[in-house]
Amino acid sequence: MCDTLVALSNVTMDNSVIFGKNSDREPNEPQIMIRIPPKKRDKNEKIKCTYIEVDGEEFTNDVILIKPHWIWGAEMGINSKGLVIGNEAVFTKEKLKPKALLGMDMLRLALEYCDTADNAVKYIIYLLEKYGQGGKAGYIANLRYHNSFIIADYNNAYVLETAGQNWVVKQIDDIYTISNSLTLNKDFDECNSGLIDNAINRGWCKSEEDFSFKACYEDKLYSFATKGDYRQKHTKDSLKKNTGNIDVSYMMSILRSHCGDDKVSNYKSGSMKTICMHGGGVISSQTTGSMVARLKDGSITLWCTGTSLPCLSLYKPYWFTDSTEMFYSEEQQPEAVEYWKQIEQLHRKVLNGEISDLSSFIAKRDDMEAQLLKLADQAKTDKDRIEVMRLAKQSEKELYEIFADNISKVEKKRLNLNLYYNVYWKKQNKSLNS
Repeated sequence: MCDTLVALSNVTMDNSVIFGKNSDREPNEPQIMIRIPPKKRDKNEKIKCTYIEVDGEEFTNDVILIKPHWIWGAEMGINSKGLVIGNEAVFTKEKLKPKALLGMDMLRLALEYCDTADNAVKYIIYLLEKYGQGGKAGYIANLRYHNSFIIADYNNAYVLETAGQNWVVKQIDDIYTISNSLTLNKDFDECNSGLIDNAINRGWCKSEEDFSFKACYEDKLYSFATKGDYRQKHTKDSLKKNTGNIDVSYMMSILRSHCGDDKVSNYKSGSMKTICMHGGGVISSQTTGSMVARLKDGSITLWCTGTSLPCLSLYKPYWFTDSTEMFYSEEQQPEAVEYWKQIEQLHRKVLNGEISDLSSFIAKRDDMEAQLLKLADQAKTDKDRIEVMRLAKQSEKELYEIFADNISKVEKKRLNLNLYYNVYWKKQNKSLNS
């Protein structure tokens, strides 16, 4: 389960476009960041996605993807043209194909082949109508779902929501957020032909005047279980109340939010209602990766945790420079998985109650992040940016050394009387380490 947000230039502090997303998935599924340079392919070459092959294009863009390690596509990503996309699981009454394109596959294909948000919307719709969507998207769980997207560039942003091969799209005026539920009712700009007639014929509404995409197509039971409406309201309200003052730091704070749930904040419970999602509830997902993108005047700055739980993680800056030393390549995915797991072992110590006082760690993390934000604004050349990326990586290493040292000094575990939570994490930790 996930949350995706965008704020356009007319509502941000510095007139940039700011995009944010948390990827919430099974807690033991490594989420990795890779960079794939532009390629020239044979015109007739087929592209093998997660489950099926699709027609490819001759040239691809330089892309940064944040993805589950075993999926061909990505949960979120950006290309060097300034196109950024985030994908959400949604649940509808329509049937999925047994094996087709995942929403994550569509996202990657759009980033590889499209230069603008306008083109990406059209391309994803083309893929949806030609190949359909479907296939197992869960790591261990047999989770299958439909998809929604926020698609943005320097000038425009759109929300695209789907149900089977049906779709609706709306251009975003200022802010927009999506979660694991449909958001569009009658307020879409375009839809596929037959969308409304299909709903009438299946008894979901009586007439065109009575039609609502969300009311007609959404699977209300699944959507209720994911708490998508709850989280979407929280993210939307958070952006609304800060209109005109939204910046990268504020977007990070939303993605770290536990929505006032003290039990989650104190690592004593899991909840589907928090933006920084913690596993441990009866229905459970966890934030396994997080990113914020800033687009302005042809300049792209990407901020990624590369690790789970943004409440514990350091956002680090990345740029499309000629140097790729700070990125894992597609061929280095095993190394990227190992990096994620190393940090995850430390995060599990917190979830297990092996460190009760995080105040010094969080204060140090916040100081480092504030310094990186300042340096990122000052970095104007590729040389400067490479140095900042190196510093960020070194800062993270130092931060987690402090973290590990704090854990080693703990003499007594924090008491947690939540039996289900304790059993859940004991099982997850055993599986992660096996």
